[in-house]
Amino acid sequence: MGNLVVVVGGQAGSEGKGAVAGYLSRPDRLGDGLAIRVGGPNAGHSAVDPQGRRWALRQLPVAAVTSDVANLAIAAGSEVNLEVLREEIEQTEAAGHRVKHRLFIDPAATILDQHHIDQETKAALTDRIGSTGKGIGAARADRIMRRAITVRDVQQTITELCSIGRVDKLARDVLRNGDVLVEGTQGYQLGLHTDNYPQTTSGDCRAIDMLAQAGVMPWHRHIRYLDIWLVFRAYPIRVAGNSGPLPGETNWQELRLPEELTTVTKKVRRVGRWDNGWAREALLANGYPNDNIHCALTMLDQIDPTCTGLTDSTALEKCVEAMKFVEDVENELGIEFEMLGTSDRTIVDYLP
Repeated sequence: MGNLVVVVGGQAGSEGKGAVAGYLSRPDRLGDGLAIRVGGPNAGHSAVDPQGRRWALRQLPVAAVTSDVANLAIAAGSEVNLEVLREEIEQTEAAGHRVKHRLFIDPAATILDQHHIDQETKAALTDRIGSTGKGIGAARADRIMRRAITVRDVQQTITELCSIGRVDKLARDVLRNGDVLVEGTQGYQLGLHTDNYPQTTSGDCRAIDMLAQAGVMPWHRHIRYLDIWLVFRAYPIRVAGNSGPLPGETNWQELRLPEELTTVTKKVRRVGRWDNGWAREALLANGYPNDNIHCALTMLDQIDPTCTGLTDSTALEKCVEAMKFVEDVENELGIEFEMLGTSDRTIVDYLP
């Protein structure tokens, strides 16, 4: 039997899911298991490989560069931009990461073409709702209307890059003896059926939604434990423009921090102060209180620069401002953070 691990965002995206997924995909944790990426190439997950090189992956699971895990997959519920996929595979392979031989794409995944991007541009989604305009919504609309092209329809092109295979079946096979990590995209507040509609993404963003996209059922008999990792960042963000509400909105200058750009569109992110209400909504939507829920807090170094780069809990406990922030949030929400990010590449591990 194996463990099923799901990583999801607790705010409005860019919470550091890539860093957490990369940490959880370490060889001593995921080993001969399977890392599954869901969603589409509108979300760029940042990761740092063992050589210290930074990656922003839009199609591949971050385990492609952070781990030599045996199997990588892009699930049936994903959208695949062949140009982006090819570029990422070529770049990761050129950097010494063996991806082709261990990557599987589900034949039912949707192909995203330029005309999907053009449709969103014509609909002015970027200006109207702050969309990234990468064609995900248009591709999903085609899928709903039963006119989408799937990976199955372009098998020859795909097999030049990697393998094609049923990801749900692969996950069930791996779970007999190994672990499966599902790397979610976006964040709870971007969910299609939240109060933030229409300034949302084109799907829901809870753990159960990511599992559905992956085709992995949490009550499968070979699952030993289900672990849901809910990732928050100290200062939540939204993408630039008319992208929806952001409690406690401020700006990078007021926070005395360098401006952040979105991973994919390279626009200055909007930024807000920590909001317990937002965090509580995400916790409840993902099943809290429940022993399956684990919480991670990233970018703690933005609260307290003295903790930047720390990986040791004893050293972190000496960072007064950082620990006060953590304790205040934990007391307010009744949670315990089991993972704390102290930079884009360092994590303090409170896992047992």
